[in-house]
Amino acid sequence: MNKDLTRNASDNKDRESTERTSRENGPVTVELLEALRDGDHEAYKTVYLHYRGPIENFLYKLLRSREEAEEIAQHVFMTLWERRAELDPSKNIRTLLYTIARNAVVNLFKRQRVFEKYQKMQDPGEQDLLTGEDLLIAQEKELLIELAVKNMPPMRRKIFEMSRQQNLSHEEIAQHLDTSKHNVANHLSQALKKIKRTLK
Repeated sequence: MNKDLTRNASDNKDRESTERTSRENGPVTVELLEALRDGDHEAYKTVYLHYRGPIENFLYKLLRSREEAEEIAQHVFMTLWERRAELDPSKNIRTLLYTIARNAVVNLFKRQRVFEKYQKMQDPGEQDLLTGEDLLIAQEKELLIELAVKNMPPMRRKIFEMSRQQNLSHEEIAQHLDTSKHNVANHLSQALKKIKRTLK
């Protein structure tokens, strides 16, 4: 009798272990995503184990840094957990994870670009004195400018980008767009006013 109980307990333990291993390594189903949406930690663990490797490899190809890839991958899955209530189980979670990862890389590049631009604006002796707050302010200004430009009328945005990004003169812009230098100057003036208002 005792042997039977011991064997049954052992069988149950083996079955639970097998089910747990199967769940961790098995396919990500709609039912699993529904459980994740409802806050099931085991479902989250399954998704994490299933996609961690592919996400890290995707990030490594973009960043060429294993350390940064691993760090951002952790951010991706933390974001997934934080936003689990918004999850739509009928949609491909792989697409969602890769989108979060790609956006994280874009934001990283933006921060690096802002940091480089901000450093170039400083005197060499002051560059080591930059604080996290300084960089945050610079980043916020950069993003506000990008948003202001994005929301400009198409012609004004085009003229602004040709002037600031391509370094074209008023005359060159006028020739490219078949308009007058006065019109170019007026658009640039309005664009700069909008940016100044945005930064106030």
